[in-house]
Amino acid sequence: MMKAGETRTYTIPLRKEFLKTARWRGAGRAVTTVKKFVVQHAKAEEVKVGRWLNEAIWKRGAKNPPSRVRVDVKKEDDYVLVELSELPRKAKKEETQPAELPEKVEEKKEEKPVKKAVAKKETKPKTAAKKTSAKKPVAKKASKTKTKSSSTKSKKKE
Repeated sequence: MMKAGETRTYTIPLRKEFLKTARWRGAGRAVTTVKKFVVQHAKAEEVKVGRWLNEAIWKRGAKNPPSRVRVDVKKEDDYVLVELSELPRKAKKEETQPAELPEKVEEKKEEKPVKKAVAKKETKPKTAAKKTSAKKPVAKKASKTKTKSSSTKSKKKE
């Protein structure tokens, strides 16, 4: 049983589970499988899937998730966080950047609004289109003879 603050690494097999569902549902089933696996092994009720793990599962689309995933499971007080074990370069770059820089406060100088010269777009001269109102011949209505139409064919036989 995992204690709060403890971290473990697991390799979770996904292939057997996502092959049991429709192909278009594969990545969604893979995420569900990760959650079930962690609930079983970490004895926790609430599982949070990390950003990088979710992106790794969905990277190749819904139809083709990875067959297995190596994850780090970290148990907190009231939930368990599951994250990709080998973080991508993007994640490492974001971790090294400082979280927040102090904001620089600059006093705004009162300036008179400057009118900007708006350059007119060159447009092509419009050519006068001839309007011809050629009426289409109207088809005459069929005579009132009884013929079977598609609507009568589709009615159920009684």
